[in-house]
Amino acid sequence: MGNWGEGNTNRIARWAGIVALGAVISAPSLAEATTTRIYTLGVANRFVLDDANRWLYPHLITRYGNMFYLELFGGEASQGAFGDDSNRGAVQPSSLEVADTIPVMSKAGGGATIKITDDLFVSAHLSDYEDSTVPDLLGFLANTSSGNPAAYPWLPVPPDAPGDANRKFDLFFAYNLQDVMQLGLQLTYGSSRYVRNPNDNDPDVPADLMGGVESRKQDRITTSHFGFRLGGGLPIGEFAQVDAGVGLKFHSLGYAPNERNQLIDGGGGIDFNTELRAMIGVSEWWELVPAVSFRLQSLSAADLADFADGISYEGDQTRRVNITDVRAQLFLLDVGMGAHFKPADRINFWAIAGFQIYSLASEFEHQIAEDPMNGFNRDIPLEFSRQTISIDALPYIRFAVEARLFSWLDFRGGVVKYMRATTFDQLDDDENDNNADANNDVTRDDPFFDYFVGFGMHYEGFFADLHIDPFWFMRGPQFLSGSGGAMMVNTSIGYRF
Repeated sequence: MGNWGEGNTNRIARWAGIVALGAVISAPSLAEATTTRIYTLGVANRFVLDDANRWLYPHLITRYGNMFYLELFGGEASQGAFGDDSNRGAVQPSSLEVADTIPVMSKAGGGATIKITDDLFVSAHLSDYEDSTVPDLLGFLANTSSGNPAAYPWLPVPPDAPGDANRKFDLFFAYNLQDVMQLGLQLTYGSSRYVRNPNDNDPDVPADLMGGVESRKQDRITTSHFGFRLGGGLPIGEFAQVDAGVGLKFHSLGYAPNERNQLIDGGGGIDFNTELRAMIGVSEWWELVPAVSFRLQSLSAADLADFADGISYEGDQTRRVNITDVRAQLFLLDVGMGAHFKPADRINFWAIAGFQIYSLASEFEHQIAEDPMNGFNRDIPLEFSRQTISIDALPYIRFAVEARLFSWLDFRGGVVKYMRATTFDQLDDDENDNNADANNDVTRDDPFFDYFVGFGMHYEGFFADLHIDPFWFMRGPQFLSGSGGAMMVNTSIGYRF
């Protein structure tokens, strides 16, 4: 998902001894591995070289062939660990990780990368991530329409809500065109289903508005997503690398209680994302890393029924007051510039500054206004409502350091500061009660500061990345302080072979 800029190679070539910088950009290091590491470096996934880059730039598995790894807790454990007096947890939704991670990284998982040939690489990742996009959209539909689409009225025990699209797998493929470019592809798929075949003694269900009935048939709910991401890396001379990625994911819903397919229209949508970055060597010690992220999600659904009856009113103009359209949208633009300073082999330092524009919007609209005269007055008064949360981080600043303490131990630390403002915009329209109308917005400053501390251990091919609980430093070891609590909030382990 990323692409980067290019360096001034003619100028760089004049500096003697800088040839070693090519190794900084292109060669893997034992320090590079896992989601835990990028969190302890201030969640700077786009600005540091790490195996976790593959989620944004799938072609970068060419750097990490023959590796097995386990994300024991996933990024969610680090997301929920806040430093003393940090306001990050109180500021929701979170905007620290949104440009540098994707949702599957938040869950425990593991996998392997295999070097098939000198140029061909494959990788697989398995996890317990479940995509809740479609169920969340149906929940929004249930709150705004007539009845709950997740509850069949004819069942004594309704089914669970439409299942999250369980992440079955992520597959990565990459090919290295020696001295030319690297190409990568990521495929992801997930699905869940609920199917109930009726008993012979199940009672009939309503068939029409006139009191007719029909026999019980199969109930079926399915949710799924399919996505792909293309990546490409292009070396620019010996001292710069450009990486790019673009991804597209499709969400879908199958909803057929009693084999009725006409109760919901839509129920899904798309995710589009693209990432660009460049690693530009400007001296033996310095490297510049500009990065741009863009993401867009668009979802929609419409109820064509009163779910309390399970009967569709599509086409019946006298009852179209029951039809509701819902839409949801996410937008993200994040632009950052990182500076990587490496004065010696034992230490790396990063300084990053940028800005972020992030918004979440949801709206519903009843196609026909409620009409008290015809007896079909809606339970929910509003004919139209839109709510938007807009987040501006202008600017954000991050610092990170990674230092080799011993041959087998690295120290890591990250500090972040977001100068963030959040705007809540609301637009409501009620044709029967003007006092219920609303058209206002509220903006407040929501800056937050936080820090991360961790260690990396490595011995031959083995590696372990540790994120230290920030309050462990206050508690100390239990055998000294008597205070309980885990030392680590997150751990990732693996082996290169």
